[in-house]
Amino acid sequence: MIIDHTNARVLEVLESREKQAVAEYLEREWDSGLLADVVEVTTDMWSSYGEAAQQALGEQVRITIDRFHVMKNFQDQLTAARREIQRSLPREEAQALKGTRWLWLTNEENLTEQERAELVALAERFPLLGQLRQQRERLQELFEDRGIHTAAAGRRELRVWMEQARALGLQALDRFCKTLENWLDKIANYFVSRASNGRVEGFNTGLRSILRRAFGMLNFEHFRLRVLDRFGAPS
Repeated sequence: MIIDHTNARVLEVLESREKQAVAEYLEREWDSGLLADVVEVTTDMWSSYGEAAQQALGEQVRITIDRFHVMKNFQDQLTAARREIQRSLPREEAQALKGTRWLWLTNEENLTEQERAELVALAERFPLLGQLRQQRERLQELFEDRGIHTAAAGRRELRVWMEQARALGLQALDRFCKTLENWLDKIANYFVSRASNGRVEGFNTGLRSILRRAFGMLNFEHFRLRVLDRFGAPS
């Protein structure tokens, strides 16, 4: 799905997400003038999207990895790291962490007072888990820090964060840091204009509602036309 963030609309729904299919669409619409004013493309960490955009639109277009996909990846690795810590504990100690996943993954403002107190107690009892939670908060604060407004500054801060995260000695965090390194330039581009793919998730919900109401659709072209009819007009 190709989204026009400026006008909050779906431009196109492609049948394939492979690089060639995406590049052909972008090149065609670049030539037509539809995409002539594009300065930035936001995407997730599916490599074909960024590669296709760079090929079709040129090096002058900034490719930005959406911060929410970065945090989703981190949340997955945080859960893996928590399990890694639990496996290293005696059975009685590990039992105390059963059913606490929500506490470690949820923003503090979304926790009740009782849940916050429980989280503080667990962090004191299990210091490594407490440090893991702190790294989560630090990464969020980094993305929200309006004092970081260039890709170069973003890269520096992310490298400092990675150094601190790796010091915890958890395999799951090391895997996440390798992901950050692989995509560092495009993730750091977020700090330039703080562009987000959040609107895409909203449109995805709309697309799923079309499929539910139709009890599924076997004909892709019919589905595409319905999406464009419902979500293709500028807001």
